Amino acid sequence: MQVEEVLREAAPLVTPSRELEEKVARVSARFRSYVADILARLGVEGSVELVGSSARGTWLPDAVDVDVFVVLPRKYRREFLEELAGMIKAEMAKDGIVVETRYAEHPYLVAHDEGVEVDVVPCFELKPGDEVLTAADRSVLHHKYLSTKLDDRLRLEVRLLKRFMKTIGVYGAEVKVEGFSGYLAELLTVHYGSFLSVLEAAAGWRPYRTVVDPEGHYPDPRKAARKFRSPLIVVDPVDPKRNVAAAVSLTSMSTFALAARRFLKRPSLTYFAPTAEAPSLPVPAVVLRFPYPARPPDVVWGMYKRYARALANKLEECGFKVLRFGVYSDERTYVDLAFLVESATLPEYELHEGPPVFDDAVDKFVEKYLGEDVVGPFVVGSRAYVIRRRKIRDVESCLSRALRELGLSPAEVRRGVYSPLSAKNSWIS
Repeated sequence: MQVEEVLREAAPLVTPSRELEEKVARVSARFRSYVADILARLGVEGSVELVGSSARGTWLPDAVDVDVFVVLPRKYRREFLEELAGMIKAEMAKDGIVVETRYAEHPYLVAHDEGVEVDVVPCFELKPGDEVLTAADRSVLHHKYLSTKLDDRLRLEVRLLKRFMKTIGVYGAEVKVEGFSGYLAELLTVHYGSFLSVLEAAAGWRPYRTVVDPEGHYPDPRKAARKFRSPLIVVDPVDPKRNVAAAVSLTSMSTFALAARRFLKRPSLTYFAPTAEAPSLPVPAVVLRFPYPARPPDVVWGMYKRYARALANKLEECGFKVLRFGVYSDERTYVDLAFLVESATLPEYELHEGPPVFDDAVDKFVEKYLGEDVVGPFVVGSRAYVIRRRKIRDVESCLSRALRELGLSPAEVRRGVYSPLSAKNSWIS
């Protein structure tokens, strides 16, 4: 298919229906007015602003939420944000509204209306040049900046980019994804001018050397590269001290660059309409399942990603070749740490490398194995070796020891095939 044809077919997939747009507009207006009324009841000064993709018309039809920001004057203490969230929640409860408290840098509230998620986020007023008191403070400035740049054509281009990123698994700045935030996707589209122009630029990005600076805050890009030291650097137009792409991992940046190159070479609707799950190869896998802890998602993902990396290293130390590993969760009941291995059982014998013969340490190596049941010690080239029996041959024994060292107790350890890691890539063309 030609790229124009693919984008024509993709456009309706990323564009909300009129009924859905009307519902989102209705919910947004209702909650803005409602939260403003609660502030009046509480006698709290502040304004209520609609920000985010729902306010800018850049949201995807399958991922809509409404962001209602309570913007406080800076005369209030920072601690008041948490108090205010509790006060607003109590008022909503009096009105029969079910609301959940979630945590980012500080608490915010989540309610639902007509099936639409509504986030109520307290923050402080921020003017250009002011010190940022919370990360949420910038959101109102972000909204104002993008609102002056977006038109109907660019809104569609943003939606195409967001769906593309979502399909390839790099959409979202949360720890789970370590990818591109919605604001970053919008900023890139505005800066480059279109979805295709973003892909053309991304195909040429290079880690730790790519600096995107929409407002030209850094005339010398090398200065920004030295300051931020991230795989991808996108200078925030409203805050030159911030890298909007700080959450983007090297893997996410590289995945996006590869997907951009492949789409430009061979355009396909698979980047916008994911196909059914591709068949899995029976690559040996071992899966550790843990009960989901009662902690914020970013904390959980960060913690278990560190555990997965540590366990993969332990498996390599035992002699297992780890082909791939990952963390998966429904964010409610379980967390899986999954490892694809070349083999779940190792051969009885292994070649163990010692020091060079001309190193004083070789005597200790030889003496260690003189009384052992080994082949050798022998020399190949300038280095000493032995062939010895392995102490650990099955993957479970290796993991059992490693889990004890880390103080971890999974609810279940199982072998088999793990589709999320062993399936053929369903979008790449």
